[in-house]
Amino acid sequence: MAHSTTNGNGFRLSWDSRFIRIVIPILFAALFFILPSPQGLSPQAWKLFGIFVGTILMLMLQGLPEPSAIFVGVASAGLMVVPLKDVLVGYTDSTVWLIVTAIMMSIGFKKSGLARRIGLILIKAFGKSSLGLGYVFSFMDLLLATSIPAAPARGGGLVYPLCQGVFDVADSKPDQNPRRLGSYLTVLLYMISMTTGSLFITGMGPNVLSTKLADQILGIQISWPLWTMAALPGFIAFLFIPWVVYRIYPPEMHSVEGVRRMARGELEELGPVDWKEMVVAATFLLALGLWATSTISKIDVAIVAFLGVTIMTLFNIIQWKDIVETKETWSILIWFGGIIGLSSALDKVDFFKWLTLQMEQSLPIGGTNVFIAFIIIALVAILPHYVFPSLVGYVAAFAPVLFSFVAVTGVPKYPAFFLIAYLMVVSSTLTHYGNGLGPLLFGTGYVDKKTWWKIGFVVTALTTILYLTVGLFYWKLIGLW
Repeated sequence: MAHSTTNGNGFRLSWDSRFIRIVIPILFAALFFILPSPQGLSPQAWKLFGIFVGTILMLMLQGLPEPSAIFVGVASAGLMVVPLKDVLVGYTDSTVWLIVTAIMMSIGFKKSGLARRIGLILIKAFGKSSLGLGYVFSFMDLLLATSIPAAPARGGGLVYPLCQGVFDVADSKPDQNPRRLGSYLTVLLYMISMTTGSLFITGMGPNVLSTKLADQILGIQISWPLWTMAALPGFIAFLFIPWVVYRIYPPEMHSVEGVRRMARGELEELGPVDWKEMVVAATFLLALGLWATSTISKIDVAIVAFLGVTIMTLFNIIQWKDIVETKETWSILIWFGGIIGLSSALDKVDFFKWLTLQMEQSLPIGGTNVFIAFIIIALVAILPHYVFPSLVGYVAAFAPVLFSFVAVTGVPKYPAFFLIAYLMVVSSTLTHYGNGLGPLLFGTGYVDKKTWWKIGFVVTALTTILYLTVGLFYWKLIGLW
């Protein structure tokens, strides 16, 4: 229950949970301005680290939305510790704009009707059973994950509305026949979206943050094609997940011929493919091709996304007002640019070098078996996600620590990086709040928390085992270690 007091000026202070969740991170960051800096670390770096940790804590406690929390961190760092330009450098980073412009491209998918048409075509062709529908929506999310780096926009805005149409046909509602079809497809979409989001750099915004931190701490560069090529075990997991969820949590309805009739009817209403859909399809294929060959063509992947937005704008498929009204675009720009700016500022004051040195001096790393080190890395990349409601906060908090551990143990850098980067995203499946899409789907009421967490644990375990077995062998085979 909230309590409030009134001061002499009539201003009312509300001591509710939101206020407490804002004050705690601020007070925690303030400690770094009071306590002396550790040996070997400058006072400037110590204070900046305090602001960084306070910002991550604010993301965890969710007293403010993610963009607002990052804004507070950026403003505090620029006001009290380093020149503002050192923090704002994150907003000039091309990888930030890759994510932002990719979201702008996604507007064209939805507005042109191409995403809906693709979904209906897949339902008509392969939606003979409830399991078949599971694979249809999974492959649709996979296709969209190549260029839409926000799971709520991808799964919640494009794929799930199609699912809801199917639920209506099957008469499966949260309070009426939920297990008939709705429960299975709802929980499956979340598990799949976290998996597909890990398979492409452009699948999730924090993926690019992982590549930036790896460059700063490990000195390795990860390209779009390398990320996807290395994700083979994740693609194998993707193929198994619809079946695994089906076995754990089977729907009551198996034959869905009525859904196929619905798809045929809606396709007839849509009519033939129009020129806007053709332009969007051609733009998507062009972008995908240029991203996949970027290491050969040397074309910056961010420029490719800018090109896609430019084409759609010139053909009037998307307009500026569409971009302005898409809140995900500006939210990601603020929080992603800000978190990269803070990490770049920490790198500039040699914080990561100091952290690596401290780990090297304190950890018993002598004679550590490589495979044991990989298992430790995998577990640390996964288990803390149970207490993090923000994927970006999770990556920002733990990726630097894990990359520093890799740097001092001598574990092969590329396999270790991919274990960390992939599993940090996939472990979002462990809870219903591990990613922004979770509350959206869980909030529909189709699936209880115990079932959701159980399925998420199985999906995470399956993917982890595949990466620690098939992944390590495959990465050895292609020369990554």
